[in-house]
Amino acid sequence: MTDLNCDAIQARLQACTSKEATFKELVSLSKQLKRLTDADKIEENKVKGCESAVWLVEHQNNGLCTFQADSDAKLMRGVLMVILSLVNGHSKAELQQRDLIAELSEFNLSSYLTSSRTNGVLGILKQIQANDPSNL
Repeated sequence: MTDLNCDAIQARLQACTSKEATFKELVSLSKQLKRLTDADKIEENKVKGCESAVWLVEHQNNGLCTFQADSDAKLMRGVLMVILSLVNGHSKAELQQRDLIAELSEFNLSSYLTSSRTNGVLGILKQIQANDPSNL
């Protein structure tokens, strides 16, 4: 990923004054998301319920979670950058206590989260907060 933190990404998206500007910013963010390897793009890492293909890989180190994600859709990769900025570097217990949906709403993405994309984002957040991602 990039060195952009949650606050920097949020500021960039909140500064957008039109749907087109938000789209361009999400595309810009998508280019900064490190792509997963084909070895990581396996069925067990695929998020269920997403309109486009989305893969999510979780790593834990000293009790802190780091997620990597990828999608076949450029716009979704931008949304993934936003999500990863919210969740990386926190413990699983911390993530389970947070209202990630409410936190995500602060990023000015509502015009891009159609009902089908919203279902996909909810699936991603559910998997991030799950005790065991393989149980989904």
